[in-house]
Amino acid sequence: IFGSVCGPHPYPTIVKHFQIPIGIEARAQCLEQLGRLPDIVTACVGGGSNSIGIFSAFIDDKDVRLVGVEPGGRGLATGEHAATLIAGKVGVFHGAKSYLLQDEEGQVHETESISAGLDYPAVGPEHCMLKDSGRVEYTSVEDEEVLDTFELFTKKEGILPALESAHALAYLVSQKGKLPPETLVVINLSGRGDKDVGIVEEHRPV
Repeated sequence: IFGSVCGPHPYPTIVKHFQIPIGIEARAQCLEQLGRLPDIVTACVGGGSNSIGIFSAFIDDKDVRLVGVEPGGRGLATGEHAATLIAGKVGVFHGAKSYLLQDEEGQVHETESISAGLDYPAVGPEHCMLKDSGRVEYTSVEDEEVLDTFELFTKKEGILPALESAHALAYLVSQKGKLPPETLVVINLSGRGDKDVGIVEEHRPV
């Protein structure tokens, strides 16, 4: 059993149950502290547990855009990525029907992401439903964007974001100049980057 919203029932439901407080608390805090709901809620998506946790509380708030950010790795065109919802096809993996990175014969593709936590060839079934219904928008960012954002956030905020979380941050950076100044965005900063310092050092030697 792995800690994401993947696999056969009831495992996605069990994991989701323990992730939902993220979204409930974020929604309540927005209303209490800011007096309104956010315009955008964004989170990284690998298997999809942290994003389901925060998205779930906002699903019925139709004016809130939900944006899931997948790992674009070395670029979608290279095939070296883990952007399952963008580039995958319907298949069966770990006992569940979902989108899957696979070849014409159903053999699972190797995935590539600078973030080990997002390096997964499938995705939770609920994300597939949210994609197909159009309720959640899914996009991707590449490894170099993630590294740039990791450095930016560390220098400007003094917080080491996990490389997983840095995908969502990188998406927001890519929206600079495209959103009105008053846009309220909630980013699920789902982990600390202490564990990733060695990986960053390999790619960006000091």
